[in-house]
Amino acid sequence: MTSRIMIVDDEQPIRESLQGLFEDEGYLVICAASGEEAMARLRKQAVDCVLLDIWMPGIDGLETLSRIRQMDENLPVIMMSGHATIDTAVKATRQGAFDFVEKPLSFDRLMIIARNAVEKRRLEQENADLKRPEQTQQSRQELLGDSSPIREVRHLIKRVAQTDTPVLILGEHGTGKAVAARLLHQASRRREGPFVEVNTASVPAAQMDSELFGHEKGAFSGALHSQRGRFESAHHGTLFFDEVTELSLSIQAKILRVIEERSVQRLGNPALFPADVRLVAASSRDLEQALGEETLREDFYYRLNVVSIRMPALRERLEDLPLLVSTLAEEQAHALGGEALRFSAQAIDVLKQHSWPGNVRELRNYIERCHILMPGETITPDNMLQPNQDGMAGRNARGAPDAMAFAIDSFREAREAFERQFILQHLEKNDWNVSRTAADIGMERSQLHRKIKAFGLAQRDREST
Repeated sequence: MTSRIMIVDDEQPIRESLQGLFEDEGYLVICAASGEEAMARLRKQAVDCVLLDIWMPGIDGLETLSRIRQMDENLPVIMMSGHATIDTAVKATRQGAFDFVEKPLSFDRLMIIARNAVEKRRLEQENADLKRPEQTQQSRQELLGDSSPIREVRHLIKRVAQTDTPVLILGEHGTGKAVAARLLHQASRRREGPFVEVNTASVPAAQMDSELFGHEKGAFSGALHSQRGRFESAHHGTLFFDEVTELSLSIQAKILRVIEERSVQRLGNPALFPADVRLVAASSRDLEQALGEETLREDFYYRLNVVSIRMPALRERLEDLPLLVSTLAEEQAHALGGEALRFSAQAIDVLKQHSWPGNVRELRNYIERCHILMPGETITPDNMLQPNQDGMAGRNARGAPDAMAFAIDSFREAREAFERQFILQHLEKNDWNVSRTAADIGMERSQLHRKIKAFGLAQRDREST
């Protein structure tokens, strides 16, 4: 992921020279001309490092540093000054500054310090993530909503959880079948045992035997060591097959035998290993059609389909949309930084008109796209990006193409497309007032003029895009 650097200095030439330096090194750069502007930007968009001048009008660098530390005490801040004393440097360090550099700046030294600061930030965030692996996004561990269809699903999960009966979970892509499977496991008597998921579409057919049943060293070419299969790993727990119709007919027959015998035989070993598992399977396909096409064995289907749970499509429970939108917006803000998006009631009404063929998964992707393009904004019908419809590129409410939906082959092209769309969107928002737009996005007016010229933007783009 590309790192973000914020440059805070009241001198425009310094901001522009540092911005060019860091952009040449592949960083994304955000500029602010004052401490007040820096704090406003940081509340909307997260960064990985701040370069902060000490002597500025308004709140000075030391006060800005203090406020940044109150907002995020782990954000590395590099102080810069051409008039600082040793006492000032010591005070900045005591307040938590990552380092202190004097002007005129040595770009080579500054780049090394910034690179170290960004790396420290990355390692701290990775370490924090490792210490809280159980903190999964709420939308990925709960079936959110209070509509009748989702309440019925939750009720059915509770009813069938206490048995060892196989369960078949049906529904369109993105409706939360994997979430339902985990909830079923957590509510069952096997909750202390493992929950093992098999994404059948991601395992090559030639490797499925080994993946499910395990193998011994030397059982086949490339088997350099013994390996337990998924059935053994799920012993006393739940084994979940996502998109079960992707399994071959021969594998379906072998699974039936393992379920009946509660034991499994590794490739290359005649011994039996215990495999007491509860089978849960999910499919987005029409299973009657799969039976007719003979891609699903009848005995396998009837063994699975003792109890079935149908996951409702998002369009069938639109009353849950406000809760889903607010939850997903908070999750994206936590994951990507900055303030959460806020959707007006009118914007929610517009979203309700979309059919959501990709269901909650599509909604999550849409909210992420909005958060990237419009961090911290209040979304209204006038500024919102429209969800993709029927596989076509998304367009915003004024018809401008959504840059994140383009087919782009390189990072450079993706970045240019993003910048062009971002600038065009904010020019539209500010009625093509360049000064207001520059202040709105934290860019120098002269630099914005250069970007407009480089991208060939003109006010006619309002009608032609």
